[in-house]
Amino acid sequence: MSVAFYQGLKTVAVDSATGHTGSMDTEASKQERVQVVLVRIREVWPNEAAEEWMHGSNGALDGARPIDLVRLGRIHEGLAALEVARA
Repeated sequence: MSVAFYQGLKTVAVDSATGHTGSMDTEASKQERVQVVLVRIREVWPNEAAEEWMHGSNGALDGARPIDLVRLGRIHEGLAALEVARA
């Protein structure tokens, strides 16, 4: 039997028989991460600019798009790039 719970912004499954954990990275959890970062970005820029920043190539991320990293669970990198953009 597996039990799911939230650990930060990542859903983790725990097998009650073995105690092993594994990621249950669903589309919903990916969208949740994006929304968390968008809230922070919208504190800096209006909605349209925030969306453009999330979907644009970012030099602080070696050309990666913030949305792609955030969806992969690399929220801290996306937020760090936001801090670079704010500076």
